[in-house]
Amino acid sequence: MIKSNLFWICVLGGIAVSSAIVAFALWLSPDAVRPASLARIFQDGKHFTEVILLDVSESFTIVVDVGEGGGFNVIEVEHGRVRMLEANCANGTCLQRGWVSGGLPIICLPNRVVIEFSGTTSNVDAVVG
Repeated sequence: MIKSNLFWICVLGGIAVSSAIVAFALWLSPDAVRPASLARIFQDGKHFTEVILLDVSESFTIVVDVGEGGGFNVIEVEHGRVRMLEANCANGTCLQRGWVSGGLPIICLPNRVVIEFSGTTSNVDAVVG
């Protein structure tokens, strides 16, 4: 009985120490997720343009003309980040993402506009939703 309790105390202690080491390592590395260096914009699956985000010195906009029924998206780009500024799609979900500097893409499904990011370095293995 005593050996069993000692075993579980050692196991739980090992887990606590391991967790503390991982948390400390993440705290020491504020650059665990760096901004993307490149944003690629696609419309209807075709490459529209790309922007090197870290080279942007002044903000600017990109207008993506969807062509069907006057559909459009306006993308705003600043140093290291991008957002969907305007879209005349039905639901406007893409506008709710706000500024994004890497990671998951910004998608306007009704207008078939996608902004993908590359050049990210991340310690994250997967995204669970």
